[in-house]
Amino acid sequence: MNAAFLAPAITLFNEDGTLDLVSQERLYNNLIENGIDGILVEGSSSEFFAMSMEQRHEMAKFAIEKVNRRVKLIIGTSNMVASEISGFSNFCLDAGADAVMILPPYYFHFGPEALLQYYDRLAKEIHGPIYIYNFPANTGYTVPVETVLQLALMHPNIVGLKDTIPGMDHTRELIKAVKSRVPSFEIYSGFDDNFARNVMSGGNGCIAALSNLAPEITSAWVRAFRENDLDGIALGQQRIDRLMDIYNIRDPFLPVLKEAIKLRGIASSSTSTFPMPNATIEDDARILELLAQENLR
Repeated sequence: MNAAFLAPAITLFNEDGTLDLVSQERLYNNLIENGIDGILVEGSSSEFFAMSMEQRHEMAKFAIEKVNRRVKLIIGTSNMVASEISGFSNFCLDAGADAVMILPPYYFHFGPEALLQYYDRLAKEIHGPIYIYNFPANTGYTVPVETVLQLALMHPNIVGLKDTIPGMDHTRELIKAVKSRVPSFEIYSGFDDNFARNVMSGGNGCIAALSNLAPEITSAWVRAFRENDLDGIALGQQRIDRLMDIYNIRDPFLPVLKEAIKLRGIASSSTSTFPMPNATIEDDARILELLAQENLR
């Protein structure tokens, strides 16, 4: 059974707020060497929302250079200014990114007609593959299934969607409605523990953040699916279910995830963008407990 697990790579910063490109390269190499299927840069886990456009261009160029087509590379180009999205997207694609990923507008709520116009315009202006990013917990509303289907039929360069929703209801309906008409359209879940259900429902897998911390576990899970290894599939689900506790240690969870990656020796610092809270000594104790439980050193 085909499946893929992509990493929405976190952005690593020095304590002064500049990009920690040494640790960033180490993260990319660790992901690739441990078998991840692709990398998303400047998604939600990357804190793109708190980065300047100068930093975002620097990060995009660095990722394209260092990933160097070893795996699929998608760059998040979401912005509240449509012309900024188009310009940045074409910059990334021209520089060597495989695709871009774009949220719907995320301040006011927009209905189906406005969303159709929004992505229709972007698809015409961007000369390469586009993934829609549906994240209702952060945008405040969901991109309707019918709108996604219309866009997939209208624009061959709208090639897929990341559905960051805790349950599978919306994702299931997307798979049924869109892939039945456009089989090549890729549908990924954004929560790690939905990976198996997504694939078994006919989707393509996950783009989810635990892969930053444990790419060896997510890659083994993918292999189990490809080899029809039921015991391996079950083991992967159980290990990820336990690691999901990382998300509950602190809200927002990003500083905790960064601290965990630091404790594994990949990042030099767990610094996040202001006003993200820092991880605490108590957080470290819980993180170390979870890592030890899964034999992650």
